[in-house]
Amino acid sequence: MQMIHEPFLQFHPHTAAQIGLNESMFLQQIHELSFGPHDTVEGTQWVRRSYKEWHNVMSFWSMATIIRAIRKLEKSGYIRSMRQNFGEKMYLVDYEICESNAIFLLQPVREELLNVN
Repeated sequence: MQMIHEPFLQFHPHTAAQIGLNESMFLQQIHELSFGPHDTVEGTQWVRRSYKEWHNVMSFWSMATIIRAIRKLEKSGYIRSMRQNFGEKMYLVDYEICESNAIFLLQPVREELLNVN
């Protein structure tokens, strides 16, 4: 059996039931990426990605699905975003809004735990 060593996407089932599967997976991805290398604006950690970069990670979705999920999360207040450069946006999970609406996020998976021989 061959092990594939690439990041996987996860989501919390309760959150998926509340806001939708695509949105839940996307929100979880922003949450996990916020623990990695990031941009800091006024002391706050943001995740920077273009729609094309999101599509490279989530190639099983169309670009329209990715844009729709982002816009739904922005409109509902679960994420905040700001435009950066040409075609790039920066994203931030609004944890207060998530908590007040019982939206749950999973702990980020540490890569060293996944490297099993």
